[in-house]
Amino acid sequence: MSTPVPSVVCLRCGGTLQSMGVEQFRVGGTSGGWKLLFGEWAELGEQMLPFELFACGRCRRVEMRVASG
Repeated sequence: MSTPVPSVVCLRCGGTLQSMGVEQFRVGGTSGGWKLLFGEWAELGEQMLPFELFACGRCRRVEMRVASG
C-alpha cells in the first residue's frame, strides 16, 4: 500500500473521498474456451495496472484513478 493522499471531494455529492489504497487490476489475456485450450499461454497478453481506489463516506460511491508513480 502507498501513503494516503489528502482527501478530495466527491464529484457526485460533494462528500469527502478517502483513499482506500492501490490495487492491481489484471487486463488483457484471454478467457473462456481459449483459456481451456491454451492454458498459461493464453495469458501472454496480460498485464497488471495499478489503480488507486477512493470511497465516498456520504454517497458510498467508489472511484478509481491511475496510481501515481
